[in-house]
Amino acid sequence: MTRSSFGRRAALTSLVLLTLVVSACDSKVGGTPQAADTPTSSAPTTGPSGTTADNPFGDSDPCKLLDQVLAGQGYAAAKRSDADAAHNCDTKKTDYGVVGLALQPGQTINQTITDPSKAVTGDVNGRAAVQERDALGGTGSCDVSMEVKPNSRATVLITLQTAGTDEACRLANDVSTKVEPLLPANG
Repeated sequence: MTRSSFGRRAALTSLVLLTLVVSACDSKVGGTPQAADTPTSSAPTTGPSGTTADNPFGDSDPCKLLDQVLAGQGYAAAKRSDADAAHNCDTKKTDYGVVGLALQPGQTINQTITDPSKAVTGDVNGRAAVQERDALGGTGSCDVSMEVKPNSRATVLITLQTAGTDEACRLANDVSTKVEPLLPANG
């Protein structure tokens, strides 16, 4: 998510977490990525080829997008995921965790939230989004789903082996911020 409202309020919320055992990522995300965080290629000015009303992603490849935004960070080349290989890719950094990206036509950001008490709404670079902590039921996971109109979403999925949920959400916000400019415009 952008230098986001999720991120901005994370520090304040962390203080609340220590006192009240509350979520550290319960805020909105907004803002603009810093130059160092901006992907090397600019956002597409038109939708990808093959775009239809039912599939705004067209022939976009989530593996290529994931590789682009994680270049130089020690992750293996992204590969199609076992879960919904037509739309999902993931990559792993040894002894750290897995980063996934799903481009899901026909699914909204509010679908498939496993625990609404762990989900917060916000935005990534002004694009409506939902962040869900511990989406897989255990610590060390965090998902960010971003709206792609008219009725689709792009979801960044993080599962860490060696760090907790706060780190997973920080990484999910960072990766989402870099992916968002590469998504079809919500115009």
